[in-house]
Amino acid sequence: MALPVARRIRTAFRNLPSLLQGYNLHVNPDKLRLVEHTLESVFPSASSFADLGGVWRVNAAYTVHTLRRSATIRGAIVDTDFPPRLEAFLRHQPRLRLLHGDFGNATTALSVGDTDIVYFFDVLLHQANPDWDQVLTLYAKQARCMVIYNQQYISGDRTVRLTLLPMEEYMAITGGTRSEFFQYVFEHKEDIHPVYGKPWGDIHNLTQWGITDADLRAAMRGLGFREVYFKNHGNFVGLPSLENHAFIFIRR
Repeated sequence: MALPVARRIRTAFRNLPSLLQGYNLHVNPDKLRLVEHTLESVFPSASSFADLGGVWRVNAAYTVHTLRRSATIRGAIVDTDFPPRLEAFLRHQPRLRLLHGDFGNATTALSVGDTDIVYFFDVLLHQANPDWDQVLTLYAKQARCMVIYNQQYISGDRTVRLTLLPMEEYMAITGGTRSEFFQYVFEHKEDIHPVYGKPWGDIHNLTQWGITDADLRAAMRGLGFREVYFKNHGNFVGLPSLENHAFIFIRR
């Protein structure tokens, strides 16, 4: 989604430290530190990880950072699209598996297999059919630690399916700028997307949910996980209803 110029400038300034580590300006240093904290303080004995949906814009930076921070950990990165040059680079990483597909698909989850750590960075709010909590349930069966960085909904006490709102209200909450794209999606919600095989209204290319902290925590408790880390990283690109929140959950 294209960002207005002012938002792009703010994001670039915030992410400037990422350049010093060899990453691009879309890579969030807060997430890099979250990776480091997980590996060094929460789960130093981890031998495996999975980065779900970790390609778009950041070029698999959090996967690469994990491999750099641990000399022995092995991982898998899952996404629907890998740019050719990036895919060639990643395939030369001996401790990494590339999995093409929707990580919300049960078959894809089986391909990921049992793993110590799973990253959900900026992805839960995009998951529908299966929904965000169903995706967590899917990976709770095979993960020992879930690391979540998500744009959380702070304008109400209950989680909201944003795509059920009127388009104008949806765009006000999410900051959507591609009005023609959203207009098409809202008019063709039940039509099947030719690539993803699900209705246009359920695709991950748009924000599907406003997830509250209370509902996320309740879901994780119900799955048998305890919260060991939380940090509020502040407002998401000037949108009053969304904040960047980081969580680490460990299986009891």
